[in-house]
Parts: sequence; C-alpha cells; structure tokens
Amino acid sequence: MTAQNEILRLGQRPAPPATVLVVDDSRAQRRLLATYLKKMGLNVVEAPSGEAALTLCQIEQPDLIVSDWVMPGMDGLAFCRAFRAMRGDRYGYFVLLTSNDEKHEVAVGLDAGADDFLTKPVHAAELRARIRAGQRVLRMERELNLALDEMKQLHAVIDRDLVEAQKLQ
Repeated sequence: MTAQNEILRLGQRPAPPATVLVVDDSRAQRRLLATYLKKMGLNVVEAPSGEAALTLCQIEQPDLIVSDWVMPGMDGLAFCRAFRAMRGDRYGYFVLLTSNDEKHEVAVGLDAGADDFLTKPVHAAELRARIRAGQRVLRMERELNLALDEMKQLHAVIDRDLVEAQKLQ
C-alpha cells in the first residue's frame, strides 16, 4: 500500500506540496534552482540574502531550504544557525550549496546544522535526489509526530480510566 493510499485509508488529507526556500545572492542561480524545483512539483520561495531568508522563515517555515554558503552579510552558515535556533513546530531540512567540497568545510556545515550539501555547479539529478532524501526525512518526522499524538491520546484515555477505576474502589 502506498503512503498516499494509507493516508486516504486513515481519513487524512495528503500533505500539500513541500515548500522550498532558495537562498542565493545570485539571481541567476536562484532562478535555475527554482526552475528545477518547480519541475519537481514543489512550491518555491526565493530570498536574495540570509537576512531576507530569516525574515521569510519567521512568517512561514519552509519544509526544505537550499542556501548558498557564501553570501554578503549573513552567509549560509549564519543563516543555518539562526534557522535552527528558531522555535518551529516541525523540522526543516537544510541543504547548503558550496563551491568547495573539502572535508573540513563539510564538517563545519554539519556542525552549523546543515543536513546535506550540494557542490556548485548544481546538477538537476543530484538536486532532485537530495531533495527527495530530505522529503523522506520530513515524511518520517510527520509520521512519528502522528504516532506520538496517537500515543498521547491513548495515554490520556488510560489515565481517565485509571482515575475512574480508583474512584470505584
């Protein structure tokens, strides 16, 4: 049974298309990434800087973020740290774009809170694969949250039953 069929069987609405925030000071790079992502059926929001992206994230938390590492002002690392420090009700999958794939830089990015990396120039197939990996992580997080909510509801029922049983004794 597919996840979509399972959702429909449980009477839940399917999740809307994921929203991806693309952050890059290069308009051409943002347009290229947005084009790839829209072809995947995703909603795309763009920001020209880390500061603008952070403001957007305070209004609406994106599901996935693809951010350039090197930008004037707030770079991708600072933006990633600020994004992770925000209190959100759900996880956001963060992909950093870099021109350099040295192990030290990857470690620094992971320590800042990035989930994945893409090396420039970005290839559509690799972007698609990394976004799909992020979507799997987000789907698992949603499923775990649903299971946790169900467990909390069951726990509340058991607590009420125990209180009633105690009253009867």
